[in-house]
Amino acid sequence: MLKKILCAAVGSAIAVCAYAESNVTLYGVLDTAVTVTKHKNQSAKVMMDDGIYGGNRFGFKGTEDLGNGYSVGFILEQGFQLSTGAEGSEGKAFNRESLLQVTSDWGQLAFGRAGGLSSDNGTYTILRGSALWTSYYTDGCVAGAFITTDRYDNLVVYRSPEFGGATVTAMYSNGTGSDDQKWAKNSHYYGLGLDYSKNDTGFSAMWEMLDNKGMDAQSTQLFTIGGSQGFGNLTVHAGYQFALHSQYLPAWISLPDPVVDGGMGLESRKGVTQNAFTASIGYQIWGGEWKLQGNYAFGKYKATNEKYNIWSVGTAYEYPFSKRTMVYSYAGYGQANKMLKESSDFNSWTLTFGINHTF
Repeated sequence: MLKKILCAAVGSAIAVCAYAESNVTLYGVLDTAVTVTKHKNQSAKVMMDDGIYGGNRFGFKGTEDLGNGYSVGFILEQGFQLSTGAEGSEGKAFNRESLLQVTSDWGQLAFGRAGGLSSDNGTYTILRGSALWTSYYTDGCVAGAFITTDRYDNLVVYRSPEFGGATVTAMYSNGTGSDDQKWAKNSHYYGLGLDYSKNDTGFSAMWEMLDNKGMDAQSTQLFTIGGSQGFGNLTVHAGYQFALHSQYLPAWISLPDPVVDGGMGLESRKGVTQNAFTASIGYQIWGGEWKLQGNYAFGKYKATNEKYNIWSVGTAYEYPFSKRTMVYSYAGYGQANKMLKESSDFNSWTLTFGINHTF
């Protein structure tokens, strides 16, 4: 009888240990390049640059199985400059992501810091429709036309289980930078999106809002759709975005600060309204992938009623030496007109050659 009791106790202990099994993984990206770039009204520069294909980072992630379909996980990810060793964001130990996650049959709930739905950053972004993503230069990548969101603090995220290849993700930030004031004075972020991926087809649609309470400005709303379709060695991408009352231009360039009657004009609080388009292809050739992309945006700045348009084209070739090491080359050209015709941020060309290694 005693032997049976001991066996049962040992069996129960083994079962508990199995449920409590956890794992922790160290991972990272090292990316560096040599770049030649020329901006309007500036001299051409030759420089070493970082994070062109993918941002430099190291991180830790892990999960613990709690049993009955439940698990708890975490992601802690820090960005840095490879050429100098400097931290990605001053004062943040894990500036890219800092998340605690609870997963079950009903989906995943996460808390912490992460990128918004259209940010092209981290675990919960669902941005689609581009071959050249936001790490590449803005004179050719989607960030030169779309007003993408950023990483935000104080996030609560819910991602649904997959239904026929589709998932729904909802986000809320109680304070995009801080939430130590009363609710009416903290700046909040809201996001709701649908993502679909099956075989060679991908599509996403999302609505995002920044209420800009900390800026005393009208709420920014972003409506973004994008998708891709594979045809053997060829993949076609396309996307569209409508931005209402954005307080930033593409690539998170700050708007001008107009002075009307000795102070900030009421119209400046409305920011810009913009339409943006992107289309691109990726073609598997010579063991790598060649990419070509065009981007176009036009908008109006309500403070001065000035209009602008931006266009750019970029191309890249990415060749994997192994599963973890890749070399790439990139060329981009961008031009802006009307209100932005003298802007060095949108009138430029770039040539770059780099190497990317993951671990």
